[in-house]
This record gives sequence, C-alpha cells and structure tokens, in this order.
Amino acid sequence: MTRSGRHNRISILTRFPRIGEVKTRLTPPLSAEEAIELHEQLTRQTLRSARALVATRDAIVEVRTDAAFTQAAREWLRTPDVTCRYQGEGDLGARISRAFANAFGRGARAVLVVGSDCPRLSGPLMRDALRRLSAVDLVLGPAEDGGYYLIGLSRACARRAMPALVTGVPWGTGDVLARTVDLAEQAGLTYALLARLPDVDRPEDLPDAEVALGRACVSVDASVSVIIPALDDAGLVASAVASAQAAGAHEVLVVDGGSQDATRDVAAAAGARVIASAAGRAPQMNAGAAEATGDVLLFLHADITLPGTARHARLISTVGRARSLLGGSPWGDQALFVGRDTFTELGGFPEQPTMEDFEFARRLKRFGRVVTLRERTVTSARAWEEHGLLLPTLMNLAVIAGYRLGADPEVLTRWRKRIAPSRTGR
Repeated sequence: MTRSGRHNRISILTRFPRIGEVKTRLTPPLSAEEAIELHEQLTRQTLRSARALVATRDAIVEVRTDAAFTQAAREWLRTPDVTCRYQGEGDLGARISRAFANAFGRGARAVLVVGSDCPRLSGPLMRDALRRLSAVDLVLGPAEDGGYYLIGLSRACARRAMPALVTGVPWGTGDVLARTVDLAEQAGLTYALLARLPDVDRPEDLPDAEVALGRACVSVDASVSVIIPALDDAGLVASAVASAQAAGAHEVLVVDGGSQDATRDVAAAAGARVIASAAGRAPQMNAGAAEATGDVLLFLHADITLPGTARHARLISTVGRARSLLGGSPWGDQALFVGRDTFTELGGFPEQPTMEDFEFARRLKRFGRVVTLRERTVTSARAWEEHGLLLPTLMNLAVIAGYRLGADPEVLTRWRKRIAPSRTGR
C-alpha cells in the first residue's frame, strides 16, 4: 500500500438484491428477476473498478448495503479483500453523510462515495477524483439525469461540508447536482467536476448499459495487439515481429525509445507499425497500449520470440517458467497477455525506471487470477553470454529482493546497469 493509498477510501453504496426492491423503474420492460440480475451486474462492475485501486494500492474499498446482517452482503459479493458494512437508515443524504463520517473517523484523508448505477465509472476515473482532492475540497461526478454518480471530499473540509452538502437536496430529481453545487458555493468549498456519465435508471438507459457491462468480457475470437518496446534492437526486433505475425496477431506495434541504430527501419520493413516514445520500457509499453486497437494486449520484449520460431537457452527459460508457475507472476523475459479493460483499470505499467513488469504482475495477482500457459517463448541469452550465468542471475535476484524490501527503483536501476549487455552486437 502506498503511503497515500492507506489514507484513501472508496465507499460503494448499493442495495442488497431483493426481488421487487431493485431497479423497479425498469420493470417493465425487465422482469423482476432480470432487474435483480442487472443490479448485481452493475454492483459487481462498480466493485471491480474500485478493486483496481486496491490492486494498485491507491485506496481501500468498502461496500455499504442496506443489509443489516453484513455476512449476507459478504456472501453475496464473495470478495474477501473488500469490507462490507451496513449503510444505516435514512434518505440518500443521510447515508452519504454517514459513509463520510465513518471513513474520516477511521483516519481517511480523502474519501469517495459512489453509487452502483453507473457502469462507465472506471478505475482511472476514481484515481483522477482522488488526485483532484489534493487541490480542491470537493469532487463531483455528474450523471446525465441531473444527479451525481460520485462525490468526494478531503478531510480538511469534512466538518463544514457535512451535512451541509446533503441538506435540502431533492433526491431522485434532475436538480440534485445543481443544488449540491449551490450548497458547496454557499459553504465556500472549492470543487471540480468529472466527466458526465449515464447511469441506469430508465428503459432508454439499457442499450448503453449492455455495452458498458460487456467491456470486461473477452471473447474467444478477440483480436490481439502485440506491443514490443525496443531500443537499439536492430539485430533482434525483426524476429520478434515475425513471430508475432506468425502467431496471428491483429497488429504488431514496435515502440521505439530513441534508438541510434536501424531499429525503426528494420521493424517497419518487417511489417510492424512503429511508434516513437520517450525512453523507458514502461512509458514505451504504455504508449503502445494507447495506440493499440486489439481487445487483448500482448507485451513482448524485443529479444523474445513467440513459440516455434527459434532456439532458446533452455536453462534460462526453464528457470523463468518455474518462477512464473510457482509465484504466479509473469514478468521479465516472458510474454504477458492482458485484456485491454484490465490494463486500463490498473492504470497501465507504473512509470518507474525498473521492475515495472514485476510491479504490474503483482497488481494483476491482486486484481484477479493469473494463468501461465504451457507454450514457451524464446529468449535471447545475450546477458548471460556476455557476463556468464552466475553474475546476471545473482544481480537479478538482488534487484528483486531490494524491490520487495522497498528500495528506490532509481537505485536498483544503477545496480542493473552493471550487467546490462553492451550495445555492440546486440
């Protein structure tokens, strides 16, 4: 957990799924059973996006329901890393005010309270809201029906903001947001508005909700974009591109970090789309992801080829595979598949000078299940050929241990440069 993340809270307000008590304005056209199913999908989608901030250690998340027995809510949601609480009695304003009071009472410095009716609410949007609270007192996420899907407060303004912001608000009308902004201005609060998003309250909202709820699903015929970060890899990148094309990639993007050799020309001649980026594997991979159009992103180092195209150093590849199988963390000299939505929810690779793939793999493990495939990639043994087997292995282990113990990635980068292969003959 990052130092700031320990003090950020996200409270999701939702209702326990009871027949005839949820999404009643959608029945008809939905049946009562379909309304419950939709409500559950919306809640789980919201929870999934919020849990992305748990995975990146940006916040702690809780779900507050109208089930007085919180065990029932826990069994419903089946999410052990998220706390379930009873939201209490009263109108929406009272429940929002109580959520803030409880979170600030437990030491939070910034708190978001969100509903479960907005399927386009995402992890990046909630991160943006938390960032904005470092500069303003209040953040609101406007809904298209005139309400709001998110309200966030900083601890510094909590006493004068609550219950002032929820007093006299006409809940359930199209004037909720406007009234809340008026109350904020009367209280002298600075505020910021997020993107306006649709929620799901009326039959005409259902088509967009169906599209939004399907964003995390990956079909068996999903298109795959292969993203290859490269820097002075003219002697290797063509093989990586060819292996991706032979494997059926929808597109291959080589993201160049400022090569001084012919990497860009070689990659283009091999059939890749070449993108220029700032140097650094993390910013390069994030830049490639931003340009990719596939449903699934496959990150491949320039010195790695997908199965069946070249010989490989068997000892090195076996060690890497064993590490992935035992630890459940695909990183380093391996290929990493991730759904586009999952990548977006987690905020991409952390832009740090080293161990970015290790950190991203840890976030994936916290977020969901990681699977290691039987197929093997082919890895260049250039570092071991140049420096021998023992030194690179020991140095890599030292870097991993240092990172786990909280060492500065800048320091670890200087360590790693001691065994980096020379540019000559790469």
